[in-house]
Amino acid sequence: MLDYLVFSIALIGTALAGWQDFKTSGIEDKYAIFIGGSGILIYLANSIYTGVWTGLYHSIAVGIGFLAFGYIMYYANQWGEADVLILGALGFLIPASLSFFALQISFPYYALFFIATVFIVGGAYSILYSAGIALQTKGFFGKFIHVLEQYSNILLKLLVCLFIFSVLSIRYAQDHFFLFIDIMLRQLLLLHLLVIIGYVFICFAKTIDRYSFRRQVNVSDLCEGDVLAENLSGADVSKKLKGKLFAGLNSDDIKSICKIRKKVWIKEGVRFAPTFFFSLIFVWLIGNVFAILL
Repeated sequence: MLDYLVFSIALIGTALAGWQDFKTSGIEDKYAIFIGGSGILIYLANSIYTGVWTGLYHSIAVGIGFLAFGYIMYYANQWGEADVLILGALGFLIPASLSFFALQISFPYYALFFIATVFIVGGAYSILYSAGIALQTKGFFGKFIHVLEQYSNILLKLLVCLFIFSVLSIRYAQDHFFLFIDIMLRQLLLLHLLVIIGYVFICFAKTIDRYSFRRQVNVSDLCEGDVLAENLSGADVSKKLKGKLFAGLNSDDIKSICKIRKKVWIKEGVRFAPTFFFSLIFVWLIGNVFAILL
């Protein structure tokens, strides 16, 4: 019953947080407090009742570990702070596999596999979300072609380097010469294909970031939770106002900006919070993401 209670809280909390993020691009702290606080209280009560404190220790360890990892992503400008808090809260609530999960891994390995699941599920979700945004961006295909052409020299240099490497490898092969050539050609073809796919994907991401995930607004239209996409280096402002962190503006930040600018660029990245809900569903019903990939 304890496992079902914990999982119900996780599903409800992440669903509400993900829906708010998807609709408004912002998440109230109350969802992270609800998820994480429930976890600590449940494990504390269970420990007092049973006299076994392992669950509470695991909850605190994984929750702090998830927060530390999340803030690394935050300061690397990859996640918003709300995403960090939701991940940390899930660590406090579900530090190990629940009894009915398809993924049954002991502490602390479950935490590592859950992080990996968040990245893989989040990657698929981000691609689909970005594709939807691209379809809504006027003239996106033409802009995408322009970016492809802009970085085409890099692709050409990579392909030439791969070709030279393969030629030198074949030249110095001594045993099974023809078999070695066949293997090298197959590997070269695969490497060329991977380079091209990676190049297209990177250019797609650059196009999305440059034309779809940022817009200019009047400072009077700024709302709490908006994230700057430019550096206000000319003013005595914090890192947040310099656009260095993916952190939402508050009312005081907006007042400061109104004193020095009339218009600013703001970011509109992937609304990532729904990933945590989908990741929970994944580990519950499917399990080990690496087994599926392999």
